[in-house]
Amino acid sequence: MGLFRKKEVKKQLFDKKMLLSEDSAFLVQEAYKALRTNIIFSLPGRKARCIAITSSNRSEGKSTNTINIAISFGQIGKRVILIDCDMRLPTIASKLGVKGNPGLSNVLVGDCSIKESIIRYPELHIDILPSGTIPPDPTSLLESETFQILLNEFRKVYDYIFIDLPPVTAVTDAAILSRYVDGFLLIVKNETSEYRAVSHMLNQLRLVGGKMLGFVYVGDEVKDKKKNYKYGQYKCK
Repeated sequence: MGLFRKKEVKKQLFDKKMLLSEDSAFLVQEAYKALRTNIIFSLPGRKARCIAITSSNRSEGKSTNTINIAISFGQIGKRVILIDCDMRLPTIASKLGVKGNPGLSNVLVGDCSIKESIIRYPELHIDILPSGTIPPDPTSLLESETFQILLNEFRKVYDYIFIDLPPVTAVTDAAILSRYVDGFLLIVKNETSEYRAVSHMLNQLRLVGGKMLGFVYVGDEVKDKKKNYKYGQYKCK
């Protein structure tokens, strides 16, 4: 138990270092600013924007980037909520060091109210809706009318809604949400993402009419004593 606890604490410290802040490397901060600008210009207009972020497979930096993109918008005074829709293997709560329950699944089945589930994180200037209790059938919850109503309510309150989704090649959740979101950001990791998997991801989202805002390229090319990371965005063609 002691060894497990030490590993868990070490992981949490690592996750905290990966969060975007004023202490992040200059190149990392500038990369997220550029990404934020590209997102803003990709979805012009004054209405609330709902953006889903996914990847072709796991361990490609999807959740960390979702958090940091949300933080980046919070830094400029936008009203932001981050929703963990990966109800099978959620990571948002653990990365941010907050409770995972109650959350989205609990709201959707009527166990608690939205107010009871949302976590305010003033330090990061964002609100968080964790995944909640892991349900037996997450897909049916995302397909429900209740979920659509929930998103519509959030559009009345927030400027930006960022949704962390499971990888496209693992489940159909991303395809389901294409009806509700304004666009997708796709995470591609240097030397990890496979061409066939990325191509399959694009084809799956295009089949359901999903709007691709662009790729977020994640690599480890820029390093310093704190082991900082390089991020970039490439527009879909």
